Amino acid sequence: MERKINLNVMYQYTPGLIGRQERANYLEQIITGYKNNPFIEALPPILEEEHVAINIGRYPDYDESQRKLGKQIRLHLIQQISDYVEPLPVHLLVEQRLSRLIRHGYKARNPFAPQSIRQYHIGFKDILAGGVNHEGMNLAGIRSTASGFAILGVSGQGKTTAVESSLLLYPQVIEHSYYKEQLFIRKQLVWLKLNCPYDGSLKGLCFNFFQAVDSHLGTNYFSKFVSKGSSVDILIPVMAHIATLHGLGVLVIDEIQNLSFMKSGGAERMLNYFAQLINTIGVPVVLIGTFKAMKLLSGTFSQARRSTGQGDLIMDRLTNGEEWSYFIEQLWKYQWTVNSTKLNDNLKKVMYELSQGIVDIAVKLYMLSQWEAITCGCEKEKITVSLLKGVANQHMQLVQPLLKILKRNDPSSRLLVDDLYPKWDVLDQYLIKATEKVSVQGELRSNVMRNGKIELEKDKYLKLIKTAIEFGAEADIAEELAERVILRNESEKDIVLLRKEVLEEIKLYTVIKDDRSSSVSQITPSKKKSTSSSRSKNLEGDDLRNAIKSSKTGIEEIYENLENMGVIPSEENISKLIT
Repeated sequence: MERKINLNVMYQYTPGLIGRQERANYLEQIITGYKNNPFIEALPPILEEEHVAINIGRYPDYDESQRKLGKQIRLHLIQQISDYVEPLPVHLLVEQRLSRLIRHGYKARNPFAPQSIRQYHIGFKDILAGGVNHEGMNLAGIRSTASGFAILGVSGQGKTTAVESSLLLYPQVIEHSYYKEQLFIRKQLVWLKLNCPYDGSLKGLCFNFFQAVDSHLGTNYFSKFVSKGSSVDILIPVMAHIATLHGLGVLVIDEIQNLSFMKSGGAERMLNYFAQLINTIGVPVVLIGTFKAMKLLSGTFSQARRSTGQGDLIMDRLTNGEEWSYFIEQLWKYQWTVNSTKLNDNLKKVMYELSQGIVDIAVKLYMLSQWEAITCGCEKEKITVSLLKGVANQHMQLVQPLLKILKRNDPSSRLLVDDLYPKWDVLDQYLIKATEKVSVQGELRSNVMRNGKIELEKDKYLKLIKTAIEFGAEADIAEELAERVILRNESEKDIVLLRKEVLEEIKLYTVIKDDRSSSVSQITPSKKKSTSSSRSKNLEGDDLRNAIKSSKTGIEEIYENLENMGVIPSEENISKLIT
């Protein structure tokens, strides 16, 4: 008994994320490959983006009338901002990947399939040791449909929040009793999220796994299998057995950069085990970490993962553009100061400079600034530029040196902050060794493209250049327009939609160019006026300027007019372009 107590003290586990538990309710599946599998049919329906956005957002309880409440109550209300989550495109991207990952991983793990039952007779020690044959099958004859991917990025950008928000859309534990009038008593563990042990050891991870499963399922695997002399070689097959028995849908390992501090060879051993889980046992694995983990993941794990089209995701800080504007505008609604401060371009710019587009820092800065305004009565409780700067300097001193390095945009100084920015040579190797495309989001996406260090967009980039040239753009302009479209879109976006954007860019460029040429040709202001007013009467039928009826004509209307004129193709014709 003493031995067990000591072990529990040494490896004390505290659940970081606890999901709901529910009884199985089987849903009819539209996709053929998902049918007749209780692990898949018991999952919630596949969610559309609107549903995801509504359910992953976390907003403060806010009402304008709360501004009139007492100071102390308002200070407490402001605390709610620390839990604020505004759904962004990357959140939807993460949920979509997890949705596909979990369901597709279950396809080869139907608990009623003879091959699944055969695994228990063979034993998971032998199955792991046997690996897979040339057809990708393990000793039981199962060809894994599981995959794995990594989410890497700057600290404080919401990697963990994006994953946890998506996981919580699914029950963590589903209790089965009967399936199609057949006895099926099983507790299905849909997802399990663990932190990489502080010492980065595989043994520590094994211990955490047993304790986590026990805490969620009410089992006693830790006391049954773990002892002071338990070796990793003994524990790993047991973990594989438990993961298979309870239909583990996805294993998420956070803080993977802790592997950087391991002894030589230890990181590779752990990553090899994750690859075994994916390829041999069929359990999907998602790894989350900062840029510091990039060097580790560019080797064994990257090469060994099964290729299923998921690809890794790199989340960098937001660019100072549309996404940042949307985020800060939504956040700015929650003000508890007596006087409301309207958001303007200057405040938006200062917020970006002080946070460098890092979501967590921006949220904390906004919260601290409201506290400061209420506490000291600054400017009669108004949020000003000077207040924001003062709060950043006084209350966020620890992050100021790092933010200054990012703001400086000096590649040599950035080498000192590999949690906030990857080393170029490491990123280059990571991208070269990646077996699938890597989705790069945020500020890094622009920098990577500009520095010519990325190959993942090259195919689409060349296709867009070709499209632009085919529709009349000169080569240098075609490159510029194609790059602009690539940079503002996710890597997964359909090529047809990207081509449409290129044609819109050509259209706007041509209209602006023609308009400038027309203006330059005028000699006097009076002539400018008369020419401008009669322009529409004198234009040829195929002149592009006919698409603009007035200065108020919107982009969509211009596009439609150009399409009707036959100047640009319809979306149907775009899709038929030779690539």
